[in-house]
Amino acid sequence: MFVTSFKTQAALLFNPLDLSISLTNNLTETFKSYFVIFNTYDFGRYIYTSSIVSIGTVIITLIFAIPAAYAVARLNFFGKTFLSTSILIIYMFPAIVLVIPLYTVFSQLGLRNSIEGLLIVYTATTLPVAIYMLQGYFKSIPKEIEDAGLMDGQNWFGIIIKIIIPLSLPAIASVALYVFMIAWNEFLFSLMFLDNPKTFTLSRAINHLTGDAETPRQYLMAGSVVVTLPILLIFVYFEKYLVSGLTAGSVKG
Repeated sequence: MFVTSFKTQAALLFNPLDLSISLTNNLTETFKSYFVIFNTYDFGRYIYTSSIVSIGTVIITLIFAIPAAYAVARLNFFGKTFLSTSILIIYMFPAIVLVIPLYTVFSQLGLRNSIEGLLIVYTATTLPVAIYMLQGYFKSIPKEIEDAGLMDGQNWFGIIIKIIIPLSLPAIASVALYVFMIAWNEFLFSLMFLDNPKTFTLSRAINHLTGDAETPRQYLMAGSVVVTLPILLIFVYFEKYLVSGLTAGSVKG
């Protein structure tokens, strides 16, 4: 994919299996595919839309997941056992089963072709796993620390903000990274809900390009690199938080 994005149409037709990159061309010619997808196919807009959707999904998910996970981990209420064990039941249903009724409802509510609609769907699909990941870490935090906070006059909201969140930053960072990757790479819902090119995310934009038989393959590969490279760099940088967050809470003591 990376090598093909630097090829010319003539080079691809002459030898599609050639994995070498010519260093004799100037930079403008070498990076022509990237200039084309940004100038002609408006990939800057798609990057902006995907960033807004992904970051928005992370923020909204964490706003709901942190107090919900804390409630499951610490508070006693009716149905707690059932909720904590069945919190991932949404993943028993294939996404394609959920698309059909959601498409109907979103069409009636006017939420198709909108960022708001995607934020609702992505938050609904990422919230269960975020709660599941965070509740295990919250259970590993000694309850005595929270009792000390209550004795100092803190309410439950203050405990979450001043005690739980600072102590859970590795787990929260791993959840944020996981949710961001899901929202950035998601394709099925964006394919079904987005018809207007002005609202396309990156994955939807790539699919839109593949529908045009005249689009050169090197442009598709350049677009694929643009989709893949940011999430790859983010994952490599934050991988240590992801590993520590996923294993946190597995051993107590």
